[in-house]
Amino acid sequence: MTGIVFHVSGHPDDVLLFRGSHLWNDLTWTDMKTVVVVTTAGDAGFENGWWQAREAGLVEACRVAGGGAAKPEVITVKGHTATHAVTRYLSPTWRCYFLRLPDGNLDGNGFPTTKNQSLPKLRDGKISGIDSVASGGASLASQHYSSWIEVVDTLHGILTAERQGSDTVHPWVNASDYDRKRDSGSHPDHYATGDALQTFVHADGYYRAWWLSYRTDGRPPNLSGAEYDHKRKLYYSYVEKVKQLYGGDPPCDFDGEWARWGKRCYWNEEKS
Repeated sequence: MTGIVFHVSGHPDDVLLFRGSHLWNDLTWTDMKTVVVVTTAGDAGFENGWWQAREAGLVEACRVAGGGAAKPEVITVKGHTATHAVTRYLSPTWRCYFLRLPDGNLDGNGFPTTKNQSLPKLRDGKISGIDSVASGGASLASQHYSSWIEVVDTLHGILTAERQGSDTVHPWVNASDYDRKRDSGSHPDHYATGDALQTFVHADGYYRAWWLSYRTDGRPPNLSGAEYDHKRKLYYSYVEKVKQLYGGDPPCDFDGEWARWGKRCYWNEEKS
C-alpha cells in the first residue's frame, strides 16, 4: 500500500452525506490507505448513547466498503504543544480517528450537558479550554485541550503520522469548506474543522478538496448510477448500525437528510 487519502469531518455522518461517493471509491481501492478523522462526537447534547452509536455507525460504513474488521485502540498523538490520547479504529486498509470533542450545536454555543463548550468558542477565545466527552468503545478518559492550538496540533499530528511511509507527494485532504461565502449557512463545527486544517495543510503540501455541506440542499442533483448507489449504501450502512445500537427514537430524520443531500456532491479544489 503506497497511496494515502484523508477525510476530516466535524461530525460522524458529514463525510457520508457530503463526500460519500468519493469516500466509497477511496475505501475500495486496495492500494490506498484511507484515513477518516472526526473532530466532534456529534453528541447533540445527549448522554444516552447517541454519539457512541453514531461513531459505531461510521466505522460500520467504512467496514462495509473497505472490508476488514476494525479494532478500537487508544493511541497517543504528539503535537507541538501537548500530547493527547484519541480513539482509533484500525483495519488493514483504513482507519478512523475520533477526537470526541463536544458538539457545538447549530449556533456554536454548545450544550449544557457539555458545559456549553464548543470548537468555535475555543477558536474564538470565548473559552479557555475544551473537554472531550467520556469514553465509549475503547476505554478512554476525557481529554482536556487547553487551547485551540492543541486541537490543531492533534489533527496535524494524526495526519503527519499517517502520512509517513506513503509515496503520495501531495495527499488529498477532503473536508468541510472553511469559506463562509462558498458554503454559507453551514454548521459552526464544520467551519471550525476547516479552520483548523487551514493552518497547516497548504504549508505541508496537501491537495485540498473542500466539500460544500448544507448549502448543497436545493442545488441540482449531480450523482447518479454507481456513484449514487455507492454513496447510498455507505450512508445507510451507518443508519442501520445507529438504529441497531441506539435505544430510543433517533433525534434526526435520516431519510430527510438523505433526501436533501444524498444525490448531491459539490466541492472546491485547491492545489497551490
